[in-house]
Amino acid sequence: MLTVLLIPIITAVLCYLVKSPRFIGYVSLAGMSVLVVAAARLIAASLAAPVYELQEALFMDAFSAYVMALMLFYSFAAAVYSISYLQHEFETGLIDIRGMRRYYGLFHLFVFTMLLVVAANNLALMWIGMEATTIVSALLIGLGFHKRPLAVEAAWKYIVLCTVGITFALLGTFITYYAASSVVGHESALNWTVLSGIAAKLNPGTMKLAFIFMLVGYGTKAGLAPVHNWLPDAQSQAPSPISALLPGWTAFYAIMRFLAIVSPSTGVSFTGNLLVIFGLISIGIAAIFIVVQDNYKRLLSYSSVEHMGIMALGVGIGGPLGFYGSLLHMLGNTFAKPLMFFTSGKIQARFGSTNIANVTGVFSSMPLLGAMTFIGALALAGSPPFNIFISEFTILKAAADKGMWLVLGIFLFFAAVVFYGVLSGFGKMLFGDPGRESGAGSLVRPRIPVTVGTVLGNGIMIAMTASIVVMGFTIPQFIDRTIRACIAALGAN
Repeated sequence: MLTVLLIPIITAVLCYLVKSPRFIGYVSLAGMSVLVVAAARLIAASLAAPVYELQEALFMDAFSAYVMALMLFYSFAAAVYSISYLQHEFETGLIDIRGMRRYYGLFHLFVFTMLLVVAANNLALMWIGMEATTIVSALLIGLGFHKRPLAVEAAWKYIVLCTVGITFALLGTFITYYAASSVVGHESALNWTVLSGIAAKLNPGTMKLAFIFMLVGYGTKAGLAPVHNWLPDAQSQAPSPISALLPGWTAFYAIMRFLAIVSPSTGVSFTGNLLVIFGLISIGIAAIFIVVQDNYKRLLSYSSVEHMGIMALGVGIGGPLGFYGSLLHMLGNTFAKPLMFFTSGKIQARFGSTNIANVTGVFSSMPLLGAMTFIGALALAGSPPFNIFISEFTILKAAADKGMWLVLGIFLFFAAVVFYGVLSGFGKMLFGDPGRESGAGSLVRPRIPVTVGTVLGNGIMIAMTASIVVMGFTIPQFIDRTIRACIAALGAN
């Protein structure tokens, strides 16, 4: 486990030392490939039995392994895509070699901080890792890349709101320590493994207060409404590969972990009702802004808010089926959301605009990219037969089985609004005459030359598109077993 955490740090240093703009991306990809191979053995071991290191400071079980695998997948995909993306930015003068070295160095430090969150056994160590993700990703969003005014503004907004948010999570951590130390003393009172064993003995009133602080704090980082305000700015202004790395899995991981130690003392109705409320608010606010959106990257950002709300809703409904739908939804978003940010990056490079009105005829001018964008948009909109439809249907069934008909009806209404908004926005971009002029940004730029980087980038996007389609028809058996193991690890059986 320690080796897995050290690899991205070493890769970050190597990338910062490379001075060739042609090779730095491949050094990054090589380091990411080594990380994936090393982590694969750790993930396989964690799925079989919990793994401990550094005197139990580091810990991984099936749930940790599942989330780490998803993080590594979209991080690897972003590393592949970054090669052609950064090369294009370099050739057009938007970034120099110093900026490229800074980008790749921070990229791998960001990967390290995400891995630290899921590998930490201690709540305080996890909180430190979460704060580190904020600082590093903020530099990637604005200060460490283009230094455009809007990007810098988005980065500062991200730092301020997320730091304030996880300060609430820190207070929740203190309260949890107070509750746990009265049961087991001060030693290891913040370890997940210790807390899970004494969860039923913790004071219910104290843990209710701790959960509220944790939910607001990590919910801010995850992008749950109404504390989501940083997300649309950050994801829309960040470089496309970095937008793909901001789905909020680390913060939602923390919420689900904390849920497992709070519910035994407070009862599942308290935590479940709060998550259902936050989930429905997130879906509703996102639906409204998706319909009126004129910027396709911001549209995708509000889609992130919606899908985070759907996962919160599934966990809030609870039971094995609700948790299954939420974890399956997390998997579907790991393919669909990064894919859409990748295709959006290529559309922006070709048309020079993120305004929906300035982009038209993508299907005609770039058929392969248009097809992948169309499939990704259908998936994000919750259309059958794609994988996100399956997870949403699972969550709906969990609500129906528990007789939560009002929740089901509200969810269906907002889902229909989102379906219209996503397909309406991307439909205007995909179809039509590519030569139509709607503004300065609509003038189609020269085609990006084909290089090894673009071939690799297209290859990873095709693989993600194929996965979206295949998993809409069948859930591979090993994924089904892994999700069920996660449910058991979280005590949701």
